Order: sequence, then structure tokens, then C-alpha cells
Amino acid sequence: MKKLVKLAVPLIISQLVAQLMVLSDLWMMAQISVTTLAAGGLAASVYGFVFILVQSVIGSSANLLAIACGGLRQGQASARQIREIIKGSILLSGLLSLVLLPLFYFLPLLFALAGQEAQIIAIGMQYLDMLKWAMLPTLLLLVARSFAVAFGAGKSVLWVTVASVGLNIILSYGLAFGLDLGVAGIGMGTTIAAVVTALAYMLWLFTRPGFYRYRPWTLWCEYRLATALPLVKIGSAVALATLTEYSLISGAALMAGTLGAVSLAMHQIAMQVLSFSWNIAFGIAQATSMEVGQQFGAGASKAAIKKTAVNGLLLASLCSAAIGLVFICYPGALTALLANEQDALFDELVLILPGVILVTASCLLVDAWQLMALNILRGLKIVTGPAILTAVGYCLAGLPAAWLLMANFQLAGIWAGIGLGLALTGILLLIQLKISVKRLAA
Repeated sequence: MKKLVKLAVPLIISQLVAQLMVLSDLWMMAQISVTTLAAGGLAASVYGFVFILVQSVIGSSANLLAIACGGLRQGQASARQIREIIKGSILLSGLLSLVLLPLFYFLPLLFALAGQEAQIIAIGMQYLDMLKWAMLPTLLLLVARSFAVAFGAGKSVLWVTVASVGLNIILSYGLAFGLDLGVAGIGMGTTIAAVVTALAYMLWLFTRPGFYRYRPWTLWCEYRLATALPLVKIGSAVALATLTEYSLISGAALMAGTLGAVSLAMHQIAMQVLSFSWNIAFGIAQATSMEVGQQFGAGASKAAIKKTAVNGLLLASLCSAAIGLVFICYPGALTALLANEQDALFDELVLILPGVILVTASCLLVDAWQLMALNILRGLKIVTGPAILTAVGYCLAGLPAAWLLMANFQLAGIWAGIGLGLALTGILLLIQLKISVKRLAA
């Protein structure tokens, strides 16, 4: 447990610091108006939906690198294999960013078909037109972070995250309010910060003595489509699992948008509660997955892998339950942070807040279960079964339940449906994890 905590703490802090960037963007949007918060939050959700699919594929490099790191220590992997994982990830990042770029030009039509108001669409696209250019540098930063965690430089992930968020806040605020660019300035600041930190971190990381032989800007002959195929193979299943999860979250956002600007803004606030808990659980899940991957690559015993998995699940469950209790007891702190009392819609926002936050906080524990089980299974290179189970939990249970409950309970009903989908998925994945660990060689 001590080793796991030591690995998880910098990752958890870096995740929370990264969420500060999202919160700062939402806070800036809220200072403009509730309508801007609703539109910008919707745009951020849709961008997040697109980005998380790509991130799921590229992020699989972390599991491959962890397994390769374990193999390297046992003489079962080479430096070239590790370079190929890095270069395959970089190549795939560029290709996916290029292929997805035209999608952003069709988003206004998709928003309109989803029933969003014209004003919401116009404001949201101002943000997205700038934010879309942040995709590639953010993916490159993800590749570098994955390598750093797998090879024992996890503390640097914390510092680069702090630097990125600090630069983002300064640039976004200055462009949005100093130069009066509004929500477009917020997106522009995020993009510039992503470019600067990705380039600086990769240059620093791969010029360190221990990592010099893995430099991605040498041996260009190693940049081949074949190097990306292992990543595509495991990443496509991971992306499918992520697609179903974000179908639930983004579908809920679109449902909230049909209830009006106040419900949509409240939905964005509730999402920050879920995201706060998710980021802590994800830091623990990432640390657990990397440790399990290294143990798996090094041929560790079933008992050692089981112990790591159980410790990670216990730690994440305790943290998520504690966070849920805090938000249930102090829901008003969220409006103080993310809403402007002078706004005409503020009183209506405060009225619906307690009920929605109560339902949202109840989702945190089961969300941690599904997140932990998914990541531990990925550390064992098991991805297809979990993808199918998430589709069942999110799309066949969560989305229909949210739609049906919305009729009688409005936004609280939507979040009850989300909770149902997360709970079913978490239970199914934990069952598969138990079966998969039993099947490992003793």
C-alpha cells in the first residue's frame, strides 16, 4: 500500500491541478454570464467527448510502457521496443488530430439538430474554434507523461501540470478580460499553454541522462505505421469503453440543454463534482494500473498482482466516499465558486442545487469502482470484455434511465440515470476483474 500511495500522490495532485484549469475556465465563463457558462460548458463537454476518445487510444501507451518497463528489468524488452511505443504514439497522435479536425466545422449543425438555442451555439463555437488546436500538443504531453510515470519520473508530471495550469490561467484571463476577447480568449489561452508546456516538457524529459536513448527526434526510420499498430489494437477497445461512458455523460448534457440555460449550467457544476472525485480516483487507478502492468510484464505472482489491485480499490473507494459526504454536507460552496450573485438566473440556480448535488454525490463511489476495475484490467492487457460491459451499463441502462427519469425529476432524474449506469458498470467490471485475476498463473 505504501508504494502505491507514493506513486499515486503526485498523480492525484496533478489530476486535481489539471481540474483547476477546467474550473478556472468555467469561473471565467461564469463572470461573463450564466448563458456563457452554459454554452462554454456544453462546448467543453463535447470537446471532451472527442478528445477523450483520442486520449483513450494514445493513453494506452502508458500500459504498454509499464509492461515494457517490467520486461526491461527482466531482460525481456529492449530500448528499441520502448522507443517504438513512444514514436508510434506520437505518430498516431498527429494522424488522429488531423483526421478529426474537420469534425469541428460540422458541430454547429449537430448542436442545432440536438435542440440547442442559437445563442448557445454561437458562444460555444467561439470557444471551440480556439480550443480545437490544443488537441495535438495535449496528446504529445500525454505520451511524455506516460513515459515519465512508467520509468519512475512521476514527480515531474506534477510540476509540468502545475506549470501548464498556471500558464493557462494567466493567458486565458489576460486574453478574455484584458484584451476583451471573451470566451474565445479562454480557448486561445488554453491552446497556447498546451503548446508551450508540451514542447518544453518533452525537451526536458528526453534530454535527461537516463532517458537520452529514448529521444523521439532521433532515428526517424523508426517512425512507421507498424509501430502504431499495437497501440491501435489495445487502444481501439479502450476507446470503445470510453465512447460508451462519454455517450452517457454527453447525452446527459444534451438532455440538460433541453431543460434550459439554468439546468445546463447546473449540470456543468454537477459535472465538476463528479470530475473532482474522478480525478482523485483516476490518479489512484493510473498508479495501480502502472504497478500491475509492471508486475505483469516482469512475470510477478498472482498473489502480488491481487494485493496491488485490492489496495488500489480500497484506497479509491475510501477517497470517493469521503468526497461525496463533503459535497452532500456543503453544497452551497459550489454556487459561491461557480456562479455570480448578480446574475438574473442566480436564484433559480441556487433553488435546484441541493437536490442535484445529493444525487450526484451518490454516484461517486460506483464511479470509482468502474474506473479502478477498467484501469487494472488494462494493466493486464484485458480490454475487449470491459468495453462490452461498459456498453451494457452505460448505453443499455444509464442513458434510457436518464431519459425516462428526466420527465418527472428534471435534472435530478438525469443524474439518477447516470448513477444507475455507473453502478451497473462498476459491478460488472469488478466481477470480470475477480475472474481475470483468478485465471493468472500462480
